[in-house]
Amino acid sequence: MVAGVSLMLRALPLLLWGCQDAQPTQHGLPELRQEAEEFLEKYGYLSEQGSKAPASAQFRNAIREFQWISQLPLSGVLDQATLRQMTRPRCGVADTDGHATWTERIGALLAGHRAKMRRKKRFAKPGNKWYKQHLSYRLVNWPERLPEPAVRGAVRAAFQLWSNVSALEFWEAPATGPADIRLTFFQGDHNDGLANAFDGPGGALAHAFLPRRGEAHFDGDERWSLSRRRGRNLFVVLAHEIGHTLGLTHSPAPRALMAPYYKKLGRDALLSWDDVLAVQNLYGKPLGRSVATQLPGKVFTDFEAWDPHNSQSRRPETRGPKYCHSSFDAITVDGQWRLYVFKGSYFWEVTADGNVSEPRPLQKRWPGLPPGIEAAAVSLEDGDFYFFKGTGRRKDRGQTPFPSGNY
Repeated sequence: MVAGVSLMLRALPLLLWGCQDAQPTQHGLPELRQEAEEFLEKYGYLSEQGSKAPASAQFRNAIREFQWISQLPLSGVLDQATLRQMTRPRCGVADTDGHATWTERIGALLAGHRAKMRRKKRFAKPGNKWYKQHLSYRLVNWPERLPEPAVRGAVRAAFQLWSNVSALEFWEAPATGPADIRLTFFQGDHNDGLANAFDGPGGALAHAFLPRRGEAHFDGDERWSLSRRRGRNLFVVLAHEIGHTLGLTHSPAPRALMAPYYKKLGRDALLSWDDVLAVQNLYGKPLGRSVATQLPGKVFTDFEAWDPHNSQSRRPETRGPKYCHSSFDAITVDGQWRLYVFKGSYFWEVTADGNVSEPRPLQKRWPGLPPGIEAAAVSLEDGDFYFFKGTGRRKDRGQTPFPSGNY
């Protein structure tokens, strides 16, 4: 959306003041309908080509798709909640194919063992990933109101967030040499095309390009901050846009970092299970090094004081497996969208709203199940769990103990 397009959408609370009808565009606000169409077109929900359906049907379908990825009721109606969602600050990258990508990823989970050998091909579409695991980056410039050392720390930490859960490694390139990924702050139109022109505070905060262009652009007019209590937290937006430069598209998963809308830095885990699964499908799990060296604490909120080269600056590591920054043996989801994450002799249960349980021993839930399973799946018909290890397979019905043997 170009700079002037979103003015009416941003004035939405005033325009809809006192209006409680679920279909405002049918009651004297055709301008909102037009602005909504332009928004849906910018973010990949509406296309002038490739559809023979009537314009009204295309618009309803686009609204439903937008509501789906925004976790709103699928009414197909341009109601207040949908319009309000369009005004929220977000990433400027289109949500194209979000539903298809999500369905493909969940399908791979449910397919269990048979999908394991196909995942890399399934997710590594040509041109949408780097064909190396050591990537360099450069911070070209930074907001004037923020100190350079603190911004560099946030950048380093944002890259570390992804390297902790994948086989990728990052290093900062010298100022005069080439770099795979470049991070730059711009204002307004910056020769990316009018559709990518920044629109001042709010609206599109940043955008990035899939591999292998290696660029992420940030709106210099935003009130960037390194705090979680004021302004737009730069660390969160950096981590999101870096995800795009690695080949990740937008996610509709609850609380995912790669969801299209701005996520505040809180005390919850920044990376969701879908973020971790997506990057590992492209680049694999951490290889040849321990994942025990993590960002300080359960949730990374103090990157200003974090120094990866000074072990004394890290908080003491707690013993036992960690969900937030760990590689997994297996992962699956049940019919209620509860996620089960397996690591060694433990598992975690993640509810649909993103709440994560403490690590639980496998033996308490599935007596006789050996550690280090290689794949898991849940039948959507009867809720049975299937576990795979080696060439054998075992099936769990409810809480029935496993017989001895190979799993």
